[in-house]
Amino acid sequence: MCGFLFALHRNRPVDRARFEAAFATMRHRGPDAHQIAYETLTLATPEGPAILHVGAGHHRLAILDLDPRSNQPFVREGRMLLYNGEIYNFADLKDAPDTYETTGDTEVLFRALCERGTDALGAMNGMWGFAFLDPHSGTLIAARDRHGKKPLFFYRDADTLCVASTIAAIASYLDRPPVFEDAILDAYLAHGAVFPGGGFGTHIRGIGQVPPGGVLRVSFRDWTFQEDRWFRLEEHVAGTPPRQEDLPGLIADAVRLRLVSDRKVGLLLSGGVDSSIVLAALYAQGLADSVTCFIGETGRSLDAKYARECVEKLGIDATTINLGYGEDAFARFLKMCRHHEKPFPLIGNSMAMSEMYEAVAAHGMVVVLDGTGGDEQFGGYWDRQFPFALRDAWGKGDRAWLAAMLKANGRMMARTAMEAAEDRLVRPLLKLPFVKHPSKAMQEFLRADMGSAPHGDPLEAETFGSFEAALIADAARGRLGEWLWHGDRNAMMSSLENRSPLLDYRISRYMTTGYAKKFVGEFNKHELRTAFDGLVNLPTQWRTEKQGFRWAAKRFYTENRDQILERIAGSQVLRDRVDVPGFLDAARARPRYLTSRLTPRLLCVAGLEETIGLAPG
Repeated sequence: MCGFLFALHRNRPVDRARFEAAFATMRHRGPDAHQIAYETLTLATPEGPAILHVGAGHHRLAILDLDPRSNQPFVREGRMLLYNGEIYNFADLKDAPDTYETTGDTEVLFRALCERGTDALGAMNGMWGFAFLDPHSGTLIAARDRHGKKPLFFYRDADTLCVASTIAAIASYLDRPPVFEDAILDAYLAHGAVFPGGGFGTHIRGIGQVPPGGVLRVSFRDWTFQEDRWFRLEEHVAGTPPRQEDLPGLIADAVRLRLVSDRKVGLLLSGGVDSSIVLAALYAQGLADSVTCFIGETGRSLDAKYARECVEKLGIDATTINLGYGEDAFARFLKMCRHHEKPFPLIGNSMAMSEMYEAVAAHGMVVVLDGTGGDEQFGGYWDRQFPFALRDAWGKGDRAWLAAMLKANGRMMARTAMEAAEDRLVRPLLKLPFVKHPSKAMQEFLRADMGSAPHGDPLEAETFGSFEAALIADAARGRLGEWLWHGDRNAMMSSLENRSPLLDYRISRYMTTGYAKKFVGEFNKHELRTAFDGLVNLPTQWRTEKQGFRWAAKRFYTENRDQILERIAGSQVLRDRVDVPGFLDAARARPRYLTSRLTPRLLCVAGLEETIGLAPG
């Protein structure tokens, strides 16, 4: 995992001082080597020769072929590659191994792009964001992996193109403060979600992203830009659903591939099904000694207990990381704002993980495996996905499945129905002006028209004809992208590469097997749980309650009240949308307003102003 910045002008030289300052903002993404190249290119165009000025910088986190020969920018015969990621099956893609100068994956990707362009990507199993400049054809292609594990952003205007691994690097080089897109900011404040999405836009005005499976093609001869897709998830998963009996082998192979590394590899054990099946796959192949296991302990969860039971059953040592959420909590929040570059939820899965990765890196790890993707692809969310399964089953008249689910989960389903009914009854009362309640914070303090802002979560904003369609949409442009954003930013804060075996593209096809194979009796993710039988059975296999990292949110708000309210009070971005004085008065007078859902939204915006220079539109 690395970070790069590419800048090209056709009417002026690259500003080297600004380029080097912008390049330095992402040094954490690659601490092992730092290299910049400046080039001047001449291209023949219909209007005559065109002069292009290029700056290219790469920070390397060396994982494969640690020799400087694999440093980047990787340049051969005038062509240039800037690459962030890993191709796990690179050794299998070498057509003539003896002709390669290096032993890593960079040269494999470079040669493949020279020979076949983006047509070569379909054979690659990995994660990447890259920019490939070919002066011979006068083109550049910038492409991203199937799920968007690696970030890739760009800026373009009449004379300039920038491509980078971070938004901050582009904004710094352009010497312009980032500005939130108005509609996305409204939606975030109203609903609390800013997912990366599946399109070419971002939450920052003027800066785009290459989306998962996307490619930006640039022709410098006529200065044209084509936004395209080399991979579409919905097309990839179409066809005959995969077989349950093939799943253990696919998981095992996905895990094996992600061990490719010349540096130490760790495994995060959460006490849940997803990370445990990664451990099971390692053990079943005799590869458990290839990793160091880490368990996060908050002191208030059964998750660590289950994780320890798994390693104890297999006779494997594990290192326990005590997560304290201590005195540096607010400083850590600001650091996360700087690295995340967009609002994020103040919950355990985001807040605690930055601390976890920091501790893992301190133990000498450079690569770490996790279980990301299991929930999204195999039906892991009762609250988020199960309602779509119910709707699908009801529409199909699947009374047998509905009856079985009601029998096994009657209390949960009744509670959900009661909560929905209560919400319908209480919501009208909250609209009455004389009713005061912290849940009305959105109505009381946000600009009146913001309540109609479209939701940024596709499962909230769209309708779907089937359970499978909802899963695919959530993976392609919904919450999976959000978790991957968190994972990349939190890991890279500590110069750590995060790998997710369950996001192997071959496993993604299990999204189409249907609700009846994912929700069985009291169990979600039934296919994944059953796959343990083909590997090794572990105590987490049939565990029904996964708690996740606990994070002391109320403690954070109360212990840091003054700092929180000070940041919100000083926000320039919020002024046109929020009654800031009214909110501050309420939060000071009534602690329940301080801990309302509105507070973290306001705080994230204010934190981005302080750390990345977010400016009013």
